[in-house]
Amino acid sequence: MRISGLVLCAAASMVATASFAQSMDGSMSGGNAMTMQSGTGIFSRQDMAMMIVDRDKATMGMTDDQKAAARKEEMTKDQAETPDQRMARKQRYDAEWAKLTPVDQSTAMDKLDAQMKARAAAMSAQPAK
Repeated sequence: MRISGLVLCAAASMVATASFAQSMDGSMSGGNAMTMQSGTGIFSRQDMAMMIVDRDKATMGMTDDQKAAARKEEMTKDQAETPDQRMARKQRYDAEWAKLTPVDQSTAMDKLDAQMKARAAAMSAQPAK
C-alpha cells in the first residue's frame, strides 16, 4: 500500500510538472526554469500581475533608487518565506485579483507582459558565460 501511494504521488507530480510546462509554452527552459528554481512555480500569471500591482502601490512616489531598494528588500523577504507563507501569499493574490475590475485586470496583465518581454530581451542581450 505504501509503495503504491508513492507511485501515485510520483505520477501526480510528473503530470503536474508536464501540465505546468505545457502551460508555459511547452518548455521548462529559460525563465520558466528560473521560476521553478526560485520556488515561485505556484504563482499563476494573475498572481504575478498582482505582485506588480502591489509593488506599484507600495513604491508610488518613490525615487528610482528607493524603488530599487524596496524591490531588493521584497526579494529578500520572498526568498525567506516558508511554503505555508508562500501559499498564504498566493491565496491573498487570488483574492485581490478577484476584486479587480476587468479593466484593471487587463492593465495588470499588460504590465506583466511588458515586464516579461523586457526581462527576456535583457537576458538575450547578455553575453554567454
